[in-house]
Amino acid sequence: MPPAQTEPRRTFLTRTHAATGVKRIGAPTRRARLLAGVAFTVTMAAAGSALAQDVREEDKTDRVTTSQTQAADGSTTLEAITVEARRYAENPLDVPVSVSVVTDQKLTNERINDVQDLSDRVVGLQIPNYGDDPRTAQPIVRGVGTLSTLLSPDNSTAPTIIDGVPMPAFAASGQMLDVGQIDVLRGPQGTLFGRNSTGGAINITSMVPDAETIRQITAEVGTEGYRKGEFILGGAINEELFGRFAVRYQGRGAYVKNDHPGEKDIGGFDVGAIKSTLLWTPGDTTEVKLTLGYEKYDGDTGYPYLLRDSHAYQETPEFRRDLGYVTLNTSHDFETFALKTTTGFTYYDIYNWTDNSDGYINSATFGAFGMVIPPEFYTNDGEFNVTDQRESQFYQEVRLQSLDDSETKWVVGGVFSYNDFHEDAFGTSTMSASINGTRDVNLTSTSSAIFFDVAQPFAERFEIGGGLRYTHERKKIDALYTGTGFPGTVASFAQDSARNFDMFSGRVSLSYKLNDENLIYGSVSRGNKAGGFPRFTGNAAIGLPEEGYDATSIWTYEVGWKGDLIDSGTSFAVAGFYNDVTDEAIFGFDPATMTFPIENFDLKTYGVEAEVRKEFDNGFGIFAGVTLTHSEITGIPAGGVLQAKVGNEVPNVPLWSANLGLTYQGEADFLNMSGDPMLTGYLGYRFVGKRAGDTGNNFDLDAQHIVDARVGLKIDQTEFYVFGENLIGDRLEQQGAHMTANINSVLVSRGRTIGLGITTRF
Repeated sequence: MPPAQTEPRRTFLTRTHAATGVKRIGAPTRRARLLAGVAFTVTMAAAGSALAQDVREEDKTDRVTTSQTQAADGSTTLEAITVEARRYAENPLDVPVSVSVVTDQKLTNERINDVQDLSDRVVGLQIPNYGDDPRTAQPIVRGVGTLSTLLSPDNSTAPTIIDGVPMPAFAASGQMLDVGQIDVLRGPQGTLFGRNSTGGAINITSMVPDAETIRQITAEVGTEGYRKGEFILGGAINEELFGRFAVRYQGRGAYVKNDHPGEKDIGGFDVGAIKSTLLWTPGDTTEVKLTLGYEKYDGDTGYPYLLRDSHAYQETPEFRRDLGYVTLNTSHDFETFALKTTTGFTYYDIYNWTDNSDGYINSATFGAFGMVIPPEFYTNDGEFNVTDQRESQFYQEVRLQSLDDSETKWVVGGVFSYNDFHEDAFGTSTMSASINGTRDVNLTSTSSAIFFDVAQPFAERFEIGGGLRYTHERKKIDALYTGTGFPGTVASFAQDSARNFDMFSGRVSLSYKLNDENLIYGSVSRGNKAGGFPRFTGNAAIGLPEEGYDATSIWTYEVGWKGDLIDSGTSFAVAGFYNDVTDEAIFGFDPATMTFPIENFDLKTYGVEAEVRKEFDNGFGIFAGVTLTHSEITGIPAGGVLQAKVGNEVPNVPLWSANLGLTYQGEADFLNMSGDPMLTGYLGYRFVGKRAGDTGNNFDLDAQHIVDARVGLKIDQTEFYVFGENLIGDRLEQQGAHMTANINSVLVSRGRTIGLGITTRF
């Protein structure tokens, strides 16, 4: 029988539990709350619509930016794209960095709704998650990433950056609402994009408002409870001020069958998002861009580990997240340089209730030792964990840099950020002492940095570049544990500790233009990630402090070749890389002691990646990408308890992964319809090879085969389309845990969804 429990101090964390009587708050008004937010936004958008009607025609002509894919002579050319991988706009061909660009058109045609969807479209990128829990969708780039659940909310390796502001890790996976472009940068980006970017960075730029009036509505409905609605409004408010407003609702049904009596299936969620962007141009040399976003997620999701090839047998989890952010970017060109500032504030509040025991997993695990315990024994067993997490972040960056027409490109700047994270948690378990009790944990992080980067052309076609960044971070923990009287635990334990980290990161690159359309380059980069303290204070239950984990460092060596064959509509990029990672901190579970130790591993990954894109004159386009990544654990801690040995594969890193896609856009004259009908199409395939499920290499996660499609008919300003996601239909294994012998548990993602959609402008 579970031990007697105390009521958590924060009663809004809990819900009525069938076995314990603890209050459990449900979500009967989930959709009502989301629709209220939608109604508010539509009202705001309607007000903006009236202002947008008075746009002068000459303003439209001046500010609308267009891109063509077909020249006057009928030959196909690629769209003009710029990236800011070095913090100023330039052609991707000129950048000695491996970068994949996802345009707004690609986001629409391939139905990329959130950050996690990027992993099916971008070479060398994986974003596995823990059962549709948006906190846990953490990127792995070229085999460098979070190898387990996050130690703390700033322990990521490839941050999501929205309009120049890096998001906290628990706020990094959100809706791709009114996004103009995404640049996925591979390799350490610490020199220009700051801390925790040892693997890379996902740089998201919101749609920039302009004078073109847009009013657009999208609606989708599909199988498995899928539904989506979206409204976008944009245009000129006056001659200097432009705005965009967007609102979205999306919902999905459950996809994990749950055999626990009286409990719902797992995986359903509703999410609502609103976003507003304003652009003020008081003069030819000054711009101010303000973006405000809010998102509300409410679902039966979060950490539903399953016995492999089985249903769930657990009480349905609950997950809720309120997320808001503000970004402010200013730019002013002086006579010889530009001044740019980026200011950001982010806040989220997360509630999560999870069952600590799945009946099928526990029954199989104990059965491996000859103990026959039926799954029904774990029905309403009183073992659960409930958490409330809140974090606020302030971010400020100031930089001076060269003007766009300067021959020598340079950037120099400084950054200050402050993160304040609180977690209140209460857990019960009959097997693990460390889970029992109430934990109040406050983690703060104060970071200051200065940096510079320069790129100097020489000898006509050469360029040498480099940069350096110094960062000082102070991590602090203030934690209180209160026990439940479980055998072996203390009544209470408090900790108040701090650690300081001083880090240097930098890069050196050399590139050569074979001609105006071909670039070869080589680079060496150094990245860092500060250490800190874990958010789960497992040692407190036995009266010991958390010593924390050390800083992680990485050296990356890269050579590459990029090319554009403009007249033929073809572009390509190929790169070879080698990553040497020291002291990557891993949070694991030790079944022998039933504790959660933190251990530092050394790793290396190396390989090659290639991508090519071809646009044909007949409206078809094709793109393909492939990544070969060899990963290896090269060092383990002395006296470590997590299963691992030197030479093991790094968990969740496939040897092979690949993307293949076919697109089409062309006239549909054969339909004999008015309104200039156009056919559009997309067919995409993603392969992720089998990969190690844990550091001990006790089992492999299955390979993934994912097929997505979209076919549309556009008539005037309205498009009707059908779509399919994961058409093969398999539930995909995202994460894994080795229990014992041949007993393994996994987290899976949803199967097939087929639906209909309509988008119209008016």
